[in-house]
Amino acid sequence: AKAESAAPKAPARAKAPEPEGSQEPVEATETPPKVVKRGRPKADTAGEAAEARPPGGPQRGQGDALRAVVEREAPDVLCLNEHKLKESDVEEAEGKLKEILPKEYATMHWACSTAKKGYAGVAMLLRHPPEGAASPALPPPASLKVTKGMGAAHEKDPVIEAEGRILTLDLPELSVVATYVPNSGLDLKRLDYRVNREAEQCWDRSLSAYVRELRQSTGKPVVVLGDMNCGHRVQDIWNMYERPDFPQGLSEKPVADQYVGLSTLKKFAGLTPQERESFPRMLQEADLVDTFRAIYPEASGVFSYFSMKVAQNRPMNRGLRLDYVLASSSMCAHLKPRASAEGAGAMAAKAADEVAGLAPMPRIHDSFILDEDDLVADHAAVGCHVLLPSVATVNLILRAQGARQRLTRSGDRGSQTAPICRRCVATRTSSRVVLEEVGPAYH
Repeated sequence: AKAESAAPKAPARAKAPEPEGSQEPVEATETPPKVVKRGRPKADTAGEAAEARPPGGPQRGQGDALRAVVEREAPDVLCLNEHKLKESDVEEAEGKLKEILPKEYATMHWACSTAKKGYAGVAMLLRHPPEGAASPALPPPASLKVTKGMGAAHEKDPVIEAEGRILTLDLPELSVVATYVPNSGLDLKRLDYRVNREAEQCWDRSLSAYVRELRQSTGKPVVVLGDMNCGHRVQDIWNMYERPDFPQGLSEKPVADQYVGLSTLKKFAGLTPQERESFPRMLQEADLVDTFRAIYPEASGVFSYFSMKVAQNRPMNRGLRLDYVLASSSMCAHLKPRASAEGAGAMAAKAADEVAGLAPMPRIHDSFILDEDDLVADHAAVGCHVLLPSVATVNLILRAQGARQRLTRSGDRGSQTAPICRRCVATRTSSRVVLEEVGPAYH
């Protein structure tokens, strides 16, 4: 994920349709500063499963932004949120995407709303390895199983069954769930459905149950990514930055007490106390970890959503963090907070120590928010990098004793220390600390 010290200076952007139930939180007078951020440089990435949002299919300007991020990041699994397409529109949309994106993205899966037109929807695009790739991260994409919904146990829930909000990819090492969580709505009509676990149908309860069921039935860890429609922590809500006790004192208060002077936020979808209290409960029930916060717990000014109702929201970094990458705790046990002040030497030593610790794979290596890229719509792309077991990894472990001697650095912005995959080493100019001889990674 990328790290810069100041808010981006973005040009004025044309207005786009507002997402369902979107609202403009109350205005503040100051711009949230960006303070500690992420640990890898812009021009180099080990890879991701990434999520972006092109509502209504890729339009001209959106296509440019989407192509730019996909060409640079080369995600093996690309998830699209809130495409708003009908099933009859899919063929045309696939044609447009194939014109926009690199030819490797030839396998596409879609979940479309049948409840109403121009609504919700998620898609998943799988990257075919380039010709001659030595260690492709994915098996042949056409052979992989992708399913809609949450299975038979949840088929009576009309939101889950008819609104096209979830796709699950079954990989040999893990499951990847792409989801677009229902918004509580302008008048909070769906708030009870979102969080009330005593109700007949409840999204948060169903999602956590589905992840548990998936983990138990497959015996594999799970990655969940997408628009969760919840600003969880005080650092995830730009309006909180004005409070005199932000962030430490404010975050230590009960959620209901964090709204002093900002009581109107309690009525905004995604920011209600009920949703912010339900979110960590859902994580606990599903045994999931917020990967970005696990790595960057104190990061401030990092948002994934910028309302287009006010033109200056993006230039002034007035946003919310509504999009997440969540992962099973077994993939995150090794994660430690990263501090931007550490030098390359200290980071290199930590990398060697982590390798020697033999953290199990698959495991999360990095989690990021591409908040400084041109937006595909009103959300920034988010993603993660997953390391996988391989023969090359075994070689690395056997040689861990000499890991410090094998660390190399090129460029003056090197700060990444964990392994990156052969594909990235072979095709990109390294500008960070890397370990050689590593197996494939999911991007």
